[in-house]
Amino acid sequence: MKSEAQYDDEYATCVETHAWLRVMGEMLDPHTVTSRLKVQPTKTQLRGALPREGSSHPYKYSGWFLESKGHVQSRDSRRHLDWLLDSLQGRQVVLRDLKDEGNLVDICIRWDSVGQGGPTLNPKQMTLLGALGVELWFDIYFAGEDGDA
Repeated sequence: MKSEAQYDDEYATCVETHAWLRVMGEMLDPHTVTSRLKVQPTKTQLRGALPREGSSHPYKYSGWFLESKGHVQSRDSRRHLDWLLDSLQGRQVVLRDLKDEGNLVDICIRWDSVGQGGPTLNPKQMTLLGALGVELWFDIYFAGEDGDA
């Protein structure tokens, strides 16, 4: 995509932000998703596996995740979303097929806020999201007075 977007990497009302694509399903094989998308995930999970040692609640779904955290250093969610959209360029058909097979396919932007003024999307991003056919949702948290999320 290589957007001409103007970014505000020091976004004053944000403590932290990142974006991720998730593909989840009961019968999903994360290795197959990697093969079909031709993109390495940042994380996967298998249905029935425990999220961490000592946990008593296994994953209900297998999952494949591509996350901007660790790849993008910015408090502007637009930069994180652009990284994700660049990574998914040309993969609309695969994403649609994964959805048609009964899997959950969506994009989330986490936003840790300090003050008024939240994340924004630019028109080019909205157009690309529409072309991907993938729903976007925001996971918003409000930080305390000291800036801790």
